[in-house]
Amino acid sequence: MSGVYPEDKWVNVNGLDIHYLDWGGDLTKKPLILMHGIGGHAHMFDNLAPEMTDEWHVIALDGRGCGDSDWSREGYSTQSYASDVGQFALTTGLYPFDYYGHSQGSRIGIPVGAYFGHLVDHLVLGDYGPLPDPSPSGRDTAAARLQGSQRERPRGFFSPQMAFDWHRDGDEIASDEEIWDTITYTYRTNWDGILVPKTDPEIRWLNGRTALKEGPFQWDCVAKISCKTLVLRGEVSAVLDEAQARKMVETIPDGKGQFGEVPGVGHMLHQEALCATVRILREFFAT
Repeated sequence: MSGVYPEDKWVNVNGLDIHYLDWGGDLTKKPLILMHGIGGHAHMFDNLAPEMTDEWHVIALDGRGCGDSDWSREGYSTQSYASDVGQFALTTGLYPFDYYGHSQGSRIGIPVGAYFGHLVDHLVLGDYGPLPDPSPSGRDTAAARLQGSQRERPRGFFSPQMAFDWHRDGDEIASDEEIWDTITYTYRTNWDGILVPKTDPEIRWLNGRTALKEGPFQWDCVAKISCKTLVLRGEVSAVLDEAQARKMVETIPDGKGQFGEVPGVGHMLHQEALCATVRILREFFAT
């Protein structure tokens, strides 16, 4: 859908200035809040958001410590992120809302559904679940994930071209234009003219010790989700295996959990298969 562009906005939530992209200002439409993955930013939904503005007031958040939002001295637990989402909705009046969280945004969505479920009509948990995972295959998946399958990102780049080359080498899916967009929204120029990540480096702990410590809390939250919830995985995902996804659905009370898969893709869902993901979201949000 062409000709749809977001407006940059900020709101103070829990003492932090949170940046978000407002893709449509029609307050008669139901809000749809989009939450990115670890170290990401609101522009990671630039392909999906315009496809939803016909029926939703689409909001893409920069989580605390990411993008153009403030860094936090209090840390980056999923509980704090979920509080930011809930307080954002209450502060702006953008509720009840639908929610789609991808990757870390899915883990944030779990306590959102548990503690702010009264504000949520539909919750989509996109290809990430609690750690540790009780299923044998899930434990293997979690172990591989914690070992770190991603390349270690350099602390900075001396030029945009160096950043482009590094991202191009590690991404077989994105177009050159999308990689240049990633560089624009992921990095800032520091005092010495070096491109450095906008993301607070403390966030890296979310994939390690913090994830392990939060495992019991996350599963407890799954059992407290009070809104309609779709646990959505990529059919060939190496991040959220089918056994864990189905366990999450079974744990959500009152039969409000549903299982879904985006055919033929891995972890990246809407970035790999936009049309299929949009169709699945629309079908679920219509229930």
